[in-house]
Amino acid sequence: MHTNSSIFKAYDIRGVYGTDLTDETAYKLGRAYGQFLRQEYPNKEELTVILARDMRESGVTLELKLKQGLADERIKIINIGLSSTPMMYYAVLEYRVDGGIIITASHNPAEYNGFKLVKKNSIPISGDTGIYKMRDIVINNTLEEQNLSISETIKTDTLQDYIYNVLSYRNKEIEIKSMNVVVDTANGMGYPAIKAFLDNLPQLEVTYLYPELDGNFPNHEANPLKEQTLLDLQNKIIELGADFGIAGDGDFDRVSFVDNTGKTIRPDITTALLAQMLLTGREGSKILYDLRSSNITPEEIIRQGGVPIQTRVGHSFIKAQMREEKAFFAGEFSGHFYLDVMKGSEHAYFENPLFVALKILELLSDNELSLNELTKDLFIYTHSGEINFEIERSKDEILAEIKQEFSQGNLNELDGIRIDYPDFWFSVRSSNTEPVLRLIVEGKNESIMEEIKSRLISIITE
Repeated sequence: MHTNSSIFKAYDIRGVYGTDLTDETAYKLGRAYGQFLRQEYPNKEELTVILARDMRESGVTLELKLKQGLADERIKIINIGLSSTPMMYYAVLEYRVDGGIIITASHNPAEYNGFKLVKKNSIPISGDTGIYKMRDIVINNTLEEQNLSISETIKTDTLQDYIYNVLSYRNKEIEIKSMNVVVDTANGMGYPAIKAFLDNLPQLEVTYLYPELDGNFPNHEANPLKEQTLLDLQNKIIELGADFGIAGDGDFDRVSFVDNTGKTIRPDITTALLAQMLLTGREGSKILYDLRSSNITPEEIIRQGGVPIQTRVGHSFIKAQMREEKAFFAGEFSGHFYLDVMKGSEHAYFENPLFVALKILELLSDNELSLNELTKDLFIYTHSGEINFEIERSKDEILAEIKQEFSQGNLNELDGIRIDYPDFWFSVRSSNTEPVLRLIVEGKNESIMEEIKSRLISIITE
């Protein structure tokens, strides 16, 4: 069975197991990734990578074949076993290896699987920086199995090291008070990480929903961006009178928070909320936010003494810009929150959902106010959320019409188009992962937002 070339995407490799990608794909990818690393680090005789997987059943056989592919390229393996994606990123930095690969399809349904790959210091490998090169090796070459012996070290204490690192960011001047927290990890990889983290804070009363690791996601999709997946969490918070809730996606590189009234705190609002905690003693530091975020996000960063920098969408772009700007934190509208993590003089920029959870715990402990009260003033604009359109006609034609219709605004073409007016702004961009156009509108009030939204929808769908 052949590999479907469309599984090689802008940020990772993902497809239906047994149809789009097979065990043979995993073997060939091991070979392609090994060859890629040899080209990246030509002066290194011995190369070592971190290997990890999520809880999907197909990951077991994919891992066996991937290991053989790596071995046939003489790549050594440190296997950290079941892992979230951020923990794999952390391990690449902590153990000073040459790369890392995790077998995961993130929040995709059970029938999917895939791979996320990085280089040294967890620098992401995107389509343009290596995934498409690997695609060409996998698709165009008959790579026969050499069956060389696999050089593998099994590492069982990575979770402990990872949690120790997260706890090193604690503000020693704030004592975390007793609180009631509800966690919904949707049968995904968030549970082992959150549990190990929160076990260090025995003053918290924690209720876990769907903690069993199950790649079939029997309770609901592991995608906290979809409001309907948060219903059980919201109901449990209200039932228990809890202080807040945490929801993770399948590989726990995204996180969402729900306040004490059951209201979802959008990720861009979370970034604005954390600005004060993040910038105390770090005035003048840069915080990145993507162009889908509410205007309150940069406004609040400025108010707290920081420098907001707008980015395009997508983790590989944001991490590269953080490295370039020497930014220590970034928040993305999709629930990815990034931190500059250091090991000696080396920097790695990757998702750190537990760091964000820690800062929210500190914020609530340092305030008499509830999470709902703390965020109230941040919801001052009306934001549409992301609306997706499958389109028949050409994207360029649609964007040209929109630019003409709204030619008086301030045009930004960093990623698709974003046009700003004094009372509203909107963003229209094509997805990097699906064949859709994505629209976001924000207005000073609801009537402005609704009017602009309907004008844009009529242009997009006509």
